[in-house]
Amino acid sequence: MDTLPHHLLDEILFRIDHRSLAMIQCTNRSLQSHISKTPNFASEYFSRIRSSLLYIATHGCPLICYHLYGDSRSPRTVETLTQCHILGYCSGLLLLFLNKNLCVVNPLTKKFQFLNHSRSKFFPTGFTLRRGRQQVIGFAVDQTDRTTPSFKIVNIKEVRNATKTTYEFEINAGDSWKLLETTFTCCTSNLDDRMKKPVYMKGALHWLRNDGSIIAFNLKSEKARLIPVRFPKELCFKALFTAADNTLTLISATEEVIYLYALQNILSDPKWVLVKQIRNGVLDEKRLYSWYVEAYDGKSLVLRETILKKDYYNKHLKQVLHGYDLRANKWEVIGSIPEWSPSGLDFYQFTPSPSSVIGLDDKEGGEILACDDKRIPSLNAIMRLIHGIS
Repeated sequence: MDTLPHHLLDEILFRIDHRSLAMIQCTNRSLQSHISKTPNFASEYFSRIRSSLLYIATHGCPLICYHLYGDSRSPRTVETLTQCHILGYCSGLLLLFLNKNLCVVNPLTKKFQFLNHSRSKFFPTGFTLRRGRQQVIGFAVDQTDRTTPSFKIVNIKEVRNATKTTYEFEINAGDSWKLLETTFTCCTSNLDDRMKKPVYMKGALHWLRNDGSIIAFNLKSEKARLIPVRFPKELCFKALFTAADNTLTLISATEEVIYLYALQNILSDPKWVLVKQIRNGVLDEKRLYSWYVEAYDGKSLVLRETILKKDYYNKHLKQVLHGYDLRANKWEVIGSIPEWSPSGLDFYQFTPSPSSVIGLDDKEGGEILACDDKRIPSLNAIMRLIHGIS
């Protein structure tokens, strides 16, 4: 490969998954040199690859699974030494709760930061997290200047009465918690339980409410506002609130068709507009037990199907992941979920990022693994799971 023109070599490398690319760099000095010296290679590479799938039990678990895109084999699974929640994902960073310790980590660069949440007034209790009420926590990687992004955590609190709901906000940008003077009051409605996590898009976090309206919190101005929009009349019970192609997206699914809506005219006259229909032709109707739309990022849509399998002696459930490639317009089987997995799972379409982020540059996992701290081996196991190199 050393004799290939550089542009052809790049095209070949762009087609390799990130684990294999990491192994190549460890074993081939020539390719390692080419990758490190080629301007913008990393940014171009990670903009091309499709997201892999990371998932964990909604109520927390020491077991985490990772399905690498293009690999239909069983997912890689890691067992941490402590109970783990994934509270958020944005731009290659994960927000973790490891044995009552809050942590932000970039698994690719192996940089991380533990945060003290004890001084937070709104951070959920362990009991609340186990109930799956993680939607009050927003996590984002925001561009603070032209060159360097930073992470921010925003907690939202609802104070309700018979006619009004007041929202209060608390923010952490890596060093301390700040209770904001910003409060926001509107007609009463709860955060929608179908929204497992708030959605980050264009510098703001968005919380979906039961009446269809959306709370938008601007990370730069630290101000909140209500987006007065209503659900589409055709909205089905199986729905997903997400973002794709810099647009808030709502997915409504039946056993026959999956509808994709985009929120348009968000500042003046917001409304959900149907932009695509996908034929839902992958469900096994004879053995179907349950199914859910789990994730969507504009490139692929992930559907989880649970089927009832019978043999001569007993019955058991099998969970299968299907992916729809929007560029190829076709369904494919991503793989199966381990039988020990619970029915309640949180899914993240994970794309690694080599970007440097303010707050994560001071410590590297390899430098402090000798510390007598159970958090570190657990965190290191998660980083190895995604990075793919032991």
